[in-house]
Amino acid sequence: FSGKESSTNMVILDIKMLSGFVPHQESLKQLKRSPLVDRVEVKEDHVLVYLEKLMKNIPIKHSLDLTQELEVQNLKPALVKIYDYYQPSKSHARFF
Repeated sequence: FSGKESSTNMVILDIKMLSGFVPHQESLKQLKRSPLVDRVEVKEDHVLVYLEKLMKNIPIKHSLDLTQELEVQNLKPALVKIYDYYQPSKSHARFF
């Protein structure tokens, strides 16, 4: 986070699953115990990670392992979006 304030409000990291992949259950459990993680929800083909806040210029690193359930040809990147819980228009997205 590199905004004007010293920290953000709660933010949501919305991770769309790659086609044919699901989140690894043990990895989800570890993510739920990670620093600043308030909660983790799995909704259809998305994993929503609720982060208490982000501090200015202090990077954080979390990981989520995926399990391939189906083989998909011509696999396309999936969108990962982060946004302010209270002001969703404050967002950033990237394909992975």
